[in-house]
Amino acid sequence: MSIHAIEIILTRAVGAVELKAAQQRSGLAMGAFDDGSRLVVLVSAKTESRAVRKIWKRLGDALPVDVLCGFFPGPDGTYLMSIPMEPETAERLRGLAAEAGQTPEKYLRGAIAGALARDRSARRARLACALSRLFDDFTPEEVTRAAARRIGGA
Repeated sequence: MSIHAIEIILTRAVGAVELKAAQQRSGLAMGAFDDGSRLVVLVSAKTESRAVRKIWKRLGDALPVDVLCGFFPGPDGTYLMSIPMEPETAERLRGLAAEAGQTPEKYLRGAIAGALARDRSARRARLACALSRLFDDFTPEEVTRAAARRIGGA
């Protein structure tokens, strides 16, 4: 068995009393980040996926868990994430994946990658518009000097 570090992102911050009760109930070693809305749990399991299932089983009802995420990337450089879904959502995902001839995991991975690419594209477009507006009022040298001062902290 290996020890796996899993990050738990909560829907709300928890206090020391609630955290201690969950720790005692689950028997899992955990530590809270300063803001109380994220935890790290150490879990003994054969695989990271099994560690995540163990956490859901032991803490799903004890804490307001939103997302479980591997604390370290896997060999392929990706992070394991576990997000609870309503049964209807999971069924729709399975249907869309089947239509695409993919597993639900592969389909969801592609959908997330596409959304991130669209977000990057939208950010680049917003930046281009903002720069265009800046250059309507200021010279490139003025913009560059102002950016250098902001980066330099002056």
